[in-house]
Order: sequence, then C-alpha cells, then structure tokens
Amino acid sequence: MKPPEVVKKLPLDKISRINDTIAIRSNQIFATMGFFWFCLVFSLLPLKWPAAMPFVQYASSGVLQLVALPLLGVGTILAARSSDKLAKEQHDAVMETVQDMQILMAELHQLHLELHAKVDEALAGGEPETAQLG
Repeated sequence: MKPPEVVKKLPLDKISRINDTIAIRSNQIFATMGFFWFCLVFSLLPLKWPAAMPFVQYASSGVLQLVALPLLGVGTILAARSSDKLAKEQHDAVMETVQDMQILMAELHQLHLELHAKVDEALAGGEPETAQLG
C-alpha cells in the first residue's frame, strides 16, 4: 500500500528536526529542579485554596502525565543518541590504540629475540664483552 500523495509532499526531514528540537528543549525544561519546585508548589495549592483541587488534578494527571512524560522519554532517547555515538567513537579509538600497541609489542619482541641471539653469538664466539652488536 503506497502512502497518499499528500504525505509524499510533506517535508518529513524538517518535521523530524522540529520534533527533535521540541523534545530536547522540553527535556531541558522538565528535567530541572526549577520545574520540580513549580510542580511541588502547584500540587500544594489546594491546601490553601481547596476549590483549585479539580484543576490541579486535571493539570497534573492530564497535562503533566500525558504530555510531559512522553516528551521526557523522547528527549532522553535523543540525548542518548549522542552519548552512544561518542561511546562508539571512544571505543573505536581505544581499539585502534590496542592494535597499534600489539604491533609495537610484536616488533619489540622481535628486536629482543635478535638482540638475545647476537649476545649469545658474541658470548659463544669468545669475543670481548664490549663487542659491537650491530
């Protein structure tokens, strides 16, 4: 089943960028101590004004839970993307360094073997201890 022509004409990449921006910005607002204090004071309003209880319940259960929680979830996922990318780049860099170190260790081991063989040869041949090894 093909999507309707109207959907094909939508700038989906722009819409996606706008959605991502809204989610990240919302996450930056909702995940703050300032917003926590706002919610705390807002939830305590009915103690002073009991008639405000229906509105507080509507706002907290309707708006905060139905709007803010999904935005927080999406914002968290988007924030994790950059962390995942950074972690992969760091992993790749570390693995490249490990491979370089393995090559260097193999070269060092080979030089050690060659040096050991030349020392053994020099000692077996009765040359003085100051004999050149090169």
